[in-house]
Amino acid sequence: MKRTPTALLIALTVGVAATPAPAQQPAQPDSLQREIERLKARLDSLQRVLEELVREGGDTVTVVDELAALRAAAAAAAEEGMAGQDTTQQQVSRTRALQSLNPEISVTGDVVGAGLFPDGEDARATAIPREFEFAFQAALDPYSYTKVFLSYEEPLEIAGFPEEDEGHEHGGGLHLEEAYLYWVGLPGHIGLKAGKFRQEIGLYNRWHTHALLEVDRPLPAVVFLGDDGLIQTGLSLTSPTLTVGPSANSAYFQLTAGTNHALFEDGGQPSYLGRLQSFWDLGPSTYFQVGATGVYGRNSDSSLSTRLLELDFAFRWAPPERVLYQDFQLKGEWYWVEKEFDLPAGGTTLGRGGWAQANYRFGRRWIAGFRGDYLEARSGDPDIYQLVPSLSWWQSEWVRIRLQYNYLKPASSGGNHTVLLQVVWAIGPHRHESY
Repeated sequence: MKRTPTALLIALTVGVAATPAPAQQPAQPDSLQREIERLKARLDSLQRVLEELVREGGDTVTVVDELAALRAAAAAAAEEGMAGQDTTQQQVSRTRALQSLNPEISVTGDVVGAGLFPDGEDARATAIPREFEFAFQAALDPYSYTKVFLSYEEPLEIAGFPEEDEGHEHGGGLHLEEAYLYWVGLPGHIGLKAGKFRQEIGLYNRWHTHALLEVDRPLPAVVFLGDDGLIQTGLSLTSPTLTVGPSANSAYFQLTAGTNHALFEDGGQPSYLGRLQSFWDLGPSTYFQVGATGVYGRNSDSSLSTRLLELDFAFRWAPPERVLYQDFQLKGEWYWVEKEFDLPAGGTTLGRGGWAQANYRFGRRWIAGFRGDYLEARSGDPDIYQLVPSLSWWQSEWVRIRLQYNYLKPASSGGNHTVLLQVVWAIGPHRHESY
């Protein structure tokens, strides 16, 4: 009776050993793994039968021999199935999606409706597609990156704003706003940029119009730098950040063609920009920044020049645990400009002006702001003041709605009033990008 289990076990073992091994053709890794797992399961079953026979005192010699033969057969099958295969490399697909070759594309829309109430004139209402921006960005290789911004713009009118002959440019139509290449990982952490770009002057010149904290740019910046700001073609060099005591300091040097109309009368002569800025962390929720920028270049007549000095500061308080719901920012700039003109008797125009701005986020979606602008009298004109309160509501991270009021008053006349309603929306990976 004790021989019967042994005989049955031998028959099962012979059946397993006689199972054809996948040796007729090289097995795929998945199918070979399944075959090995099946053989292991049968070995485990036979092992349990063997242990039962041992407890009953049966004849286990033959069973042990057959188990050894089965293990040898399984090992041989595994070796033969893996013959000729490289097991050191992971098998992955070499297929590349064509979309991985495309740049990242973003589109921003900016539409403004306005009610204008100029002093001594009839009120009127208007609406314009102030800006539609198309952004293309991509890494070219491990060492460089590119950004291209195409923009369609229509001029925004503010009641009482200085006329174009005061340096106010009325841009419009589709144009190339920025297109530049910059290198990353250069020795010494130096930054290098080449192409057409917004230059490093002040706090907001680098910001695209749709990302500003108000509908319009500050009055002095528009008068001295033009509607779109200082955008020229050339080279930009950024120093590595240098820590001195509690401050972090950086410097910029930019060499460009002086094509800005407000500063250089589209002369195209070389212009030079240098900027220094310092940051202080005053605590986990507070920082302070100061900066100074100098610009020099020749006008349309190479014997004439323009010189500009700009100073700025920025203060921000944002508690880390409530940064999405509470945030206060205070910023300001001041400009000195000296520009030579080719007049029959020769001449130099001096300009000074500045602005200060406060913004407070009092909820996840709500931001209240107030800005004050000042432009000093030039060529007998009166000083100009402008007060700009605003209220912004973020419907979502894609859509923002803003209500703004501009009160602009030359010192010697009545005030001008403008009410603006702005709707901004964006799609793509870089929506509402500031820089």
